[in-house]
Amino acid sequence: MHMIFRTMMIFIKKRFLKKSLMNDKTEITMRVMPTDLDFLWHVNNGVYFSLMDFGRWDMIFRNGVFDECMKRGWYSVVAAETIKFKKSLELWDKFRLETHILGHDEKYFFIQQKFFKKTELMATGLVKVRFLKRKGGTVSTKEVLEAVQAEETNVGELSGEWMAMEAKYFS
Repeated sequence: MHMIFRTMMIFIKKRFLKKSLMNDKTEITMRVMPTDLDFLWHVNNGVYFSLMDFGRWDMIFRNGVFDECMKRGWYSVVAAETIKFKKSLELWDKFRLETHILGHDEKYFFIQQKFFKKTELMATGLVKVRFLKRKGGTVSTKEVLEAVQAEETNVGELSGEWMAMEAKYFS
């Protein structure tokens, strides 16, 4: 609920956003609000994941994936995510969130998101996303790319490394 105003704003701004290509890096600027803080007066670790949602929404609004998903009855879900913190964001800090698709395999898109305060890197997140059909079933990355007329890319080692890590540490 604490993200309701940011959510409303991103949907209001949707139609005015500059369009981008599927593999373009997108960025949004936000400010740390009191509701983002924990008892240590910096952004709560869980809030970073919520803020990353806004970066991915901005990206799919700009590259046309959101509109195509609405037409086709598809939606995206986060299958896994991880983050590495370097420095804390604190109350009223203005920061920039860069979002960019590193690549994909047959099932998942791999997205990198970076938080910057001015030019200083504050945190980096990696997200694994897949698409599902509202009526049941999955959507391949190839289908998503064809829907937005984007070129196929490859993540090289990242897909295998991520899957190996999950196999080792998650049952």
